[in-house]
Amino acid sequence: MAIAKDGILGGFSGKVGNIVGLTLNGVPIMRAAPKASQKPPTEKQRLQRLKFSLAIEFTKPFLEITQQFFNQSAFSGERRNLLISYTLQNVIQVQDDEFTLLWNKFLVSSGDLSGFHHLDVTLQDEAVHLTWQDNSSQGFAQPNDEVHLLLVSENLEQVDFLENIAHRTSTQVTVSLPDWTVEHPTHFYIFMSNTARNQSCNSFYLGKLEQGLWR
Repeated sequence: MAIAKDGILGGFSGKVGNIVGLTLNGVPIMRAAPKASQKPPTEKQRLQRLKFSLAIEFTKPFLEITQQFFNQSAFSGERRNLLISYTLQNVIQVQDDEFTLLWNKFLVSSGDLSGFHHLDVTLQDEAVHLTWQDNSSQGFAQPNDEVHLLLVSENLEQVDFLENIAHRTSTQVTVSLPDWTVEHPTHFYIFMSNTARNQSCNSFYLGKLEQGLWR
């Protein structure tokens, strides 16, 4: 492995011949591409590869959001790998060759910002009503911290990211539901960030809306 201080022609990523270029901790790195194994994979290896592929596909719809809000202490280029690693360890469960997604374990944001205090959600006709208590005196919290809501259909075909729908001191907000939530089971996530969007809290899983009921 070689570390290029200035990179090759300014640094590169991907594969060129037998060389793979990537950036680790902000440093351009080159290394030889691994040779393909001639041995057939074990059952454990096969399941792990399938699990890894599932983690990649599952996280794709959220990459633009997580690049901004997931593990903000890490370099931007590392966040995708950190998200996939977190998903592998916490979200995808394998039992008897069956894969299960633990939606309540998924994080679309993570960080040290204080989250919601006494958060509550209720359905009001074709809308969700959210209430919480003002905790702007806690930790790094500020009165104007932004509230963000993420809606995800269970088949991952619909993803709505509703940005800055309220502030920490608003203590409540009502959000109209998009029409597609009537036909598709929908998972809800909520989190806060500061106005500069370089600090956020861990996202909170509100639950799943299915056939007009919270599950």
